Amino acid sequence: MQNKLHYANIIIDDPLLKENYGFLNYQILLDLMDKHNFFTTIAFIPWNYKRTDKKIAALFRERPDRFSLCVHGCDHTKGEFGVSDIEHLDSKVKLATARMIEHEKITGISFDRVMVFPQGIFSNEALDALQLNNYYAAVNTVPMPINGHRSSNFPFFVRHTPEDIITGVTTNPIFVVLHHDYFKNGYKKLTDFVGELNTRVKIKWDSIGNILNCFSTPSFKSNNKQANVDLSGLDLYGYKEFLKILMRRYLSDLRDNYLCKNDYIFYYAKKVRDLIKI
Repeated sequence: MQNKLHYANIIIDDPLLKENYGFLNYQILLDLMDKHNFFTTIAFIPWNYKRTDKKIAALFRERPDRFSLCVHGCDHTKGEFGVSDIEHLDSKVKLATARMIEHEKITGISFDRVMVFPQGIFSNEALDALQLNNYYAAVNTVPMPINGHRSSNFPFFVRHTPEDIITGVTTNPIFVVLHHDYFKNGYKKLTDFVGELNTRVKIKWDSIGNILNCFSTPSFKSNNKQANVDLSGLDLYGYKEFLKILMRRYLSDLRDNYLCKNDYIFYYAKKVRDLIKI
């Protein structure tokens, strides 16, 4: 086990590509990746395709040896991929992909066609929709779809928390799940984890796309044309749902960048959010 090469990647869910997002600072993270030797993929919410900071975009373009992007849902609404309507799911994947392609055009940052489902919720039909749209794979915290065992043959990989990995979960590849609040008390917890993992097994840190190329041979065709897709999503949702998504995204930013830094306020803000169900 010690001599076997393991591939690894740290996936941070949700953050905008801004200098600071919540407790995450991209320059600090990059310095630590260089010092301690690891790789980070941002699970990027396609809805945010027009909100990337130019400075951080340049950082990602300049350092593809440390940073990459994959796809995190479409709008990041609860259970958005936990339905069985394949036509709706296909439209949602097309919208997510079109937004990611537009983000690449705006920023110059490429992305891996790998899906991380929001809240880990997905159906077998969601996997089929990804396959229809030439995705590499899904990487998810939850191993099972809402409608029973996985019946799709689409490539699927489970990711784990640092705590689970350190206590004995050693898969290959090793996909690690984090959120910005993991850095609430600084980055030492992260660097301690990386240091222990690097000494425990032989690790090759890389992007999700490069890793999956070593573990599966999907029928993948690069396609940067998404004709007739309304990037706003209005044609898919209508105004009521559009406004609900808009409110959710900006309230999530408020939570992550301000409210979460005060434990008392954060607790009651979550209560309010759950009450109004956004």
